[in-house]
Amino acid sequence: MSYIVNTPSLKKKFCIHNYQQKWEQHSGECYLYCPKCKDKKKPKSRQEKLIKFLCPASKPSKPASKPSKPDYFEEHQFMTNWYEIEHDGWKLPATADAHDWCGLWQTRGCLNEKEHSKLGYGNKIFVKQYQKSCFRAVCKICFKKWMGRQANRSTRRIEKFEKQSGRRVKHIVLSVPRWLYHLSYDELRKKVNVIQKELGCKGGARIFHPFRYKKSYREFYYSPHFHIVGIAKMSVRNISEVARKFGWFVKYVGVRESVFQTFFYLLSHCGVKRKFHVLVWFGDASYSKLPSEKEPDSTICPLCNDKLVPIYHEGEHSGIPPDEIFEGFVDSVDWYEVKTVPKSEWTKVERYEYAFEKELYNANSGIRLN
Repeated sequence: MSYIVNTPSLKKKFCIHNYQQKWEQHSGECYLYCPKCKDKKKPKSRQEKLIKFLCPASKPSKPASKPSKPDYFEEHQFMTNWYEIEHDGWKLPATADAHDWCGLWQTRGCLNEKEHSKLGYGNKIFVKQYQKSCFRAVCKICFKKWMGRQANRSTRRIEKFEKQSGRRVKHIVLSVPRWLYHLSYDELRKKVNVIQKELGCKGGARIFHPFRYKKSYREFYYSPHFHIVGIAKMSVRNISEVARKFGWFVKYVGVRESVFQTFFYLLSHCGVKRKFHVLVWFGDASYSKLPSEKEPDSTICPLCNDKLVPIYHEGEHSGIPPDEIFEGFVDSVDWYEVKTVPKSEWTKVERYEYAFEKELYNANSGIRLN
């Protein structure tokens, strides 16, 4: 007969640890503590400098319901390999330099106050103040605007497909097994198309994520997986059969409450590569089967349909807060159109006028400098 002696060493060996983060009273150093076996150790992290800034709050703060998406970038771009990681040309968003004009404020409007007064708006003009954007996924300034526009378009399209099919939108994750990491994106995409049909995906959007984030090391690593947001007829038994047949990890996230937030989050850390689409529509939601809606023209006046022109205000108070997005009708006092001189009217300057005399220019024109 054998007996198990209840000793601290055996407790630590067979304990299912539930480590909690605590701080030393005198030194203020951070450590991990298990209340079951009273085991104490230092946290393993490659970014040791971040632990020094962690300290307990004097009063417990109220937990936020959902973290905002801008905070996601601040957390995952600070002291990580966000800008350096790359695999086969695939990178994360916001890794390229912006244009000189990205983020600059511009004001356009319609000064046709006579037509506006006929339509019941009095002596009002339409003014639109906005920031210029290149809407590129790789731009460090405009990538959030790209995410918002892409998420808006995708949400309208998937909701239209949802009404036609009469089913709710679902979120599925297909993770590539390790023995297929050597395959290219095109080869993985072909395998995903077969798995989608086995799962009963009728149509939707597919987003490729080449990297995952490890919080303990504060770094991204290569772990390719595909996110599918669409309509699918599947069950738990079907998911297990597909996973056993193909060896892929299939995760059913569930029905989406907010489709826009889902797209916005998935685009925040998706794979970006030149000449490759970030978001791909497939099945009954593809462009060949579901025509896209025409978006309203943002360069014309919503009242009289005249083209918006660059304008400026000469007075002290324009009625529009500076450096803020604005779109609406204001008084027409002290608003003027920006006049530009056409290129054909530019002053023509002959080349010899840059020399002291015309004869000197002609004499030097035949001299070659060695």
